Amino acid sequence: MNVSGLVSELSLPTEEESLRYFADYKVPGNIKSHCRRVQEVSHFLAQELRNAGKDIDVLFTDRLGLFHDLFKVVSLSELKPNKFHNYEFSEEEIAMWKELRQKYPNMFEGDVAYLFFKDAFPQLAISLKKVSDPREKNLNWEEKIVHYVDWRVFQDQIVSMDERIIYLQERYPRKDNAWTMFLAKMKAIEDELFTFLPFPADDLAPRVGRSVTADE
Repeated sequence: MNVSGLVSELSLPTEEESLRYFADYKVPGNIKSHCRRVQEVSHFLAQELRNAGKDIDVLFTDRLGLFHDLFKVVSLSELKPNKFHNYEFSEEEIAMWKELRQKYPNMFEGDVAYLFFKDAFPQLAISLKKVSDPREKNLNWEEKIVHYVDWRVFQDQIVSMDERIIYLQERYPRKDNAWTMFLAKMKAIEDELFTFLPFPADDLAPRVGRSVTADE
């Protein structure tokens, strides 16, 4: 994608429009803060890689990071606090969760995002579907960044890959060796990304700055 700075040649929602989607679809505050943090870190990495000479669309990466979990609730079988997330969901958030689960049964967040954005923002829609699929192998630079950052951000905090996999294995247990394969894939992406950066993956957190809170 041959663009300059933060300007994208692709059609994308404005920042104001983007945040309005979160309000319209009553995205729970904890999920919104996670999305904002993934947006922030993805934007940072995209800009750093662009500065290093990679042909990356920073604004597209920014929006992809923001929207990656816009419809996360559709994949959740229950919406209530648990040992990992103590967020208290509002009545409006619960009502919207029920509505989305009924409208999009047995679907994941990337599938719903694709349907939602495919007419107005087709490239964004395709990328949202791809970054939500841990088995997807054909990722462009922007998709790799967001896919990777989503793994590095737990709630709104940057954690190591090893810390993240411990949570994922306990929260979403599987009987196959899928998590082992997914972790190997993500570490390969990490190695590829940081080959072009002047700092190691362990230094990501202090370089990005403060986290986004649920109230923002």
